[in-house]
Amino acid sequence: MKQTFYAAALGLLGLALTTTSAQAQKRSCATDDVLQQQLAADPSLAARMADINNQAVMFAAKQAGTAQRGTAAITVTIPVVVHVLYSTASENISDAQIASQIAVLNEDFHKLNADYTKTPSAFAGQVADAGIQFVLAKRTPGGVATTGIERKSSTITSWGTADKIKKASTGGLDAWNASQYLNLWVGTIGGGILGYAQFPGGALATDGVVISPVYFGRTGSVTAPFNLGRTGSHEVGHWLNLNHIWGDDGTACTGTDNVSDTPNQADENYGKPAFPQVSCSNGPNGDMFMNYMDYVDDAAMFMFSTGQSSRMNALFASGGARVGLLTSAGGTAPGGTTPPPTVTYCASKGTSVAYEYIDLVQLGSINRTSGANAGYYDGTALSTTVTAGSAQTISLSAGFVSSAYTEYFKVYIDYNQNGVFTDAGELAVNAAGSTSATTRAFGFTVPATAKSGNTRMRVVMSDNSATTSCGSYSYGETEDYTITVSGGTRTDGSTARTSNPNALADQYTLYPNPATQVLNIARPANADPEAAFSVRVYDLRGAEVRGLSLTDGQVDVSALRAGTYLLNVTDGTGTSHQRFVKE
Repeated sequence: MKQTFYAAALGLLGLALTTTSAQAQKRSCATDDVLQQQLAADPSLAARMADINNQAVMFAAKQAGTAQRGTAAITVTIPVVVHVLYSTASENISDAQIASQIAVLNEDFHKLNADYTKTPSAFAGQVADAGIQFVLAKRTPGGVATTGIERKSSTITSWGTADKIKKASTGGLDAWNASQYLNLWVGTIGGGILGYAQFPGGALATDGVVISPVYFGRTGSVTAPFNLGRTGSHEVGHWLNLNHIWGDDGTACTGTDNVSDTPNQADENYGKPAFPQVSCSNGPNGDMFMNYMDYVDDAAMFMFSTGQSSRMNALFASGGARVGLLTSAGGTAPGGTTPPPTVTYCASKGTSVAYEYIDLVQLGSINRTSGANAGYYDGTALSTTVTAGSAQTISLSAGFVSSAYTEYFKVYIDYNQNGVFTDAGELAVNAAGSTSATTRAFGFTVPATAKSGNTRMRVVMSDNSATTSCGSYSYGETEDYTITVSGGTRTDGSTARTSNPNALADQYTLYPNPATQVLNIARPANADPEAAFSVRVYDLRGAEVRGLSLTDGQVDVSALRAGTYLLNVTDGTGTSHQRFVKE
């Protein structure tokens, strides 16, 4: 822990780990220059970081005093896609090497690593099970079965840290929907760099982690002393909003890692320090150098702290920056959990931008300034999270080529995810005409009945007040974005039974949902009240949760870790598949 909030010094892009030729066995950080470029390119970056930090602080305060949770169940399982870019055979790492990295992540984030017992007694009580699991994706964003690994041969031998590896347009591989997957890119970065990560809140198109192949996993081509997969644990820690443990302030002892239970520390530690390593007057116990967020060798780091666990878990609470992962189907093979239906939206486009166009859309982490985009811009790779029932403000402005004309803004959000914007309440903003080129702010409220998950937001600016959400119109522009709704109606919370998928009378009902202690299962109205049925509960990996009992239509879920689960109800006519949330 440090004593002041260090908002500007830790950026969304690139807390990079490097080795230098002069110090081949040391990690060092090459983030400052990249961070400054990011902050200069996106002036709202620091504010978004501060918002995410504040949410984490409030979550930690709410969790204060709660006993450390056990390992019987998990909070969230994160689907992972690994993009391998290679110019040599050795860079094209094996499936086994990739699997070893996933195994390390599961051990380290779930306190299943055998070496956590090496933690000095002074910190042993703070070793945390973060309750986070990882699984290679089993379905693509389009619903097609996958191994979770994609490979691409390239003539590029050194990718650098400018995110070229993350874009097909620059020779790399594009990210999968980062609100539903953790993207890991494997490719030689160059300059001795081990890896770098993007913090939550950044652009979805570049969200994820990049690691050089010789530091990825713990088998195959890995090289010591970074050969145990801990570069992955460190970088995914950044992706889950953990800062370097010393606060990146040089040796000033005044920065912060925004975690309350990590000792104030002067700077990074290298190699295999002897305990205690005292700095910043933090004796007698000294630095928590064995923490994954320090710079020691892989064999010398083996713990996250309880405070770090809380900070990571805040991302999956209501309003958290990565809450969309809770409802991702990416870790389930097609044919198991039913994937979300494919939704096709109508086209909308201005036929001329010779005079006016949209030049700003800002809502949450969506903050895009632009010139004319030929009448339509597909911004669905950009996303922000809103909570059902919450008040929101969207900022918009018109750009004019020369003279200013009267423009009307309309904002549509498909809250029920049915592919149209014509349902009641889905016209979120209907602004009066204005000739102003200055930014205009509009308030709206997300309905409490909005469905959780990803949906479409459409912004239409036209010189005609009669322009709607579909079709072409004369002058102006349309832009589409992705909105992730949290805390709303579950998309499959009351799935119909397979025998009659459209009849309300033929459904099992789960309540209360979310549940805290007991989950009630109500029979369909037309069911035999004496007929037997059985239930099975699975986590989002598809692993069955054992030890739960069904008594008089009730399941005791008190022992489950908070998170989202799948529940199958089987009777004589078939099986229904439903989700519930444990709070």
